[in-house]
Amino acid sequence: MPSIFAIANPKGGSGKTTVAIILAGEFARHGYSTAIVDADPQGSSYQWHASSVARGLSPEGVDLVRAADEKALTQAIERLDGYDVVVIDTPGYYGSVLVQSALRADLVVLPCKVHTFDASQVVRTIRNLQQHADEAKLPMSQHRVLFNEYDSLDRNTRPLREVLAYLNAENVPVCANALYRRITYRTMTSGHGTLYQMSDKDESIRKARYNADQVVRELLAASQGVTQDDSAA
Repeated sequence: MPSIFAIANPKGGSGKTTVAIILAGEFARHGYSTAIVDADPQGSSYQWHASSVARGLSPEGVDLVRAADEKALTQAIERLDGYDVVVIDTPGYYGSVLVQSALRADLVVLPCKVHTFDASQVVRTIRNLQQHADEAKLPMSQHRVLFNEYDSLDRNTRPLREVLAYLNAENVPVCANALYRRITYRTMTSGHGTLYQMSDKDESIRKARYNADQVVRELLAASQGVTQDDSAA
C-alpha cells in the first residue's frame, strides 16, 4: 500500500499543484516510486507532466494518472497499489472527489496563503472533512496547513500573527516550515520537470531545493504521526 498525500484546498489560487509537484519530485529523488493523481478538472498537474515530456524533461521517477471523478479516483488508487507514494492533486472545489481523497490519505496537506480569508477557508474545509469522517465512522486523517507563497517580509507581521492566532484557536496544526514565493517553482511548473532536473549552478534553484526538502521532511514525519518536537528529540 502506498503512502497517500492529498493536497486539498477548495479556494482557487492556493498553489495545490505546485505543492503536489514538489512533493512528488522530492519523494522520487529519494528513490520512492511516486505517482501523481490529477483529480482536478483543470488538469494542471497533467499539463506540467505533458509539457515537461514535450521539452524532453520527462519528470524523473514521477508517473501521472488522471481521475475525472470519484470512480476514476478509486480505480487510479487501486492501480497504483504497487507504488511507494501517491500524491493526489484534488479539485479546486469541495465535493466527493476531495472528500474521498482526504479520507484515504495518510496526510492531508492544505496549502494556505498568509491571509485571514484563506485561513478561514482552510478551517471550514477541515471541519467539513471531520464531519464526513464521523459520518463514515472513520478517523480524521492527519492534516497540516502549509503556508504557501510565503514571503520573508511576512515574518513578524500583524497579518501573520493574526492568522497563526486564528489557526491555533481552532486547534489546526500548522507546518513549522513554509514554501517560499520563488520564481524557480513557477518555472518548474511551466513544464521543466522536477527541481532536480533544473541546473544546480543557479543559486536560486539550490535555495528552492533546500526549502522544498525541509518542507517535505516535515510532511513525511507528519504522515507517520511524528510531530516536529518528536522528530527533533
